[in-house]
Amino acid sequence: MNKRQVYFTGRFKREYKRVKRDSRWNPVFNGRLPFDDKRSPWQYVIACLTYGKEIPDYFYAHQLKGFKKEIQEIKRSLRQPNATVRILELHFDGYNGDHLMIYSVNDNVIHMLAIGTHSNLFK
Repeated sequence: MNKRQVYFTGRFKREYKRVKRDSRWNPVFNGRLPFDDKRSPWQYVIACLTYGKEIPDYFYAHQLKGFKKEIQEIKRSLRQPNATVRILELHFDGYNGDHLMIYSVNDNVIHMLAIGTHSNLFK
C-alpha cells in the first residue's frame, strides 16, 4: 500500500511543539495503548493515517462541523474546488479523553490541522 502525503498547517506545527514539551501529553507520545503494547497512541494513529488503515473506535474519530476557512485552504491545496472535504477529530486517550487532533483525509493526502485539548482548540 502506498503511503499518503502528509501536510502540516502552521497552526499544527506550533501546537505540536507546545504539546510535545508538555508533560501532560507524555501518555500520548510515550504511553501504550490497551490493545497495542508496542506503540504509543501517537505512533499508532500516524501509522493508521499514513498507510490508510482504519482508525479503531477507541480513538473516537468523528466529523466536525464548521472550519470553513480550513476547508477552502484544503480545496486550494488539492487544486479541486469541488472536492468534498471532511474535517475530523480524534481523541488520543479514548472517548472521554482531552488530547485531540484535528485532521482531514482526502484520497492520498492528509492535512494535519491542529492538536491540543478542548480548551486550547475551541476557544
